[in-house]
Formats: sequence, C-alpha cells, structure tokens
Amino acid sequence: MNFNFLHNKQYILNSITIADRIIFSLVIILIIWLYVHYWGGETLDYAMILTANHTSQVDLHKPQQITVQGSIGESKIEVADGQIRFIESPCKQQYCVHAGWLTKSKNFVTCLPNQISIELPYASEFDSISY
Repeated sequence: MNFNFLHNKQYILNSITIADRIIFSLVIILIIWLYVHYWGGETLDYAMILTANHTSQVDLHKPQQITVQGSIGESKIEVADGQIRFIESPCKQQYCVHAGWLTKSKNFVTCLPNQISIELPYASEFDSISY
C-alpha cells in the first residue's frame, strides 16, 4: 500500500513538463502582482489643510515645508515621501506636533488653539469584500 503511494507521487513528479512549470510560475507571479496592485497598499496623492477660513490641497509627492497662518500664530507643516506632519505650532501642549507623520487615508490631526487641521482623504482601499 505504501509502495503504491510512493509510485503515484513519483509518477506525478515525472509527468510535470517544463511548460507546466512555466505556466505555474506565471500564475504565481500574476497572483502576487494582483495582490500588490489591488490590496498591497494605498497611494495617497494629496492632503487637505484646513484653517478657520480656508481649505487647500497639498501634493504629497512634492517634498516641501509650508507655513500656515492660524488664529494664534504660524504653524509649520512638512511634506515628505507621501507623508505629512506638523513640525512647529504656537500652541502650548504641542499635541499636533507629537502626533507625528500622517500616512494612511482618513488620518486627521488638528491644532485646536491655532484652528489648523491636516486631513488625509479617503483612498480606495478594501475593508471587506461582500457578494
């Protein structure tokens, strides 16, 4: 009985051709590419900077430092590598600065005393798939 199993396994391994291996490899590569392309991560193109009386879009692919006038002073915002953050603000607690880099869609940080907010808008990502 055990010999029959080993014989069948050997027969299957010997019957796989080079064309079968190429097709199998291409299918694996296609599956990996599809996963990375559709579920592998989001690419954010812009962020929204909101003040008490103005809203502006910032390109996340262009490294820059932006100075924004708020209600109690100027805040400095840094953009680099598809991320954005506060680097300086005139508020006392500096919660906005300590929040660090915003990297994912729907992230939001605000400096309430200075009335400046940074928002990363919703990017198309899959939370679940339903039929």
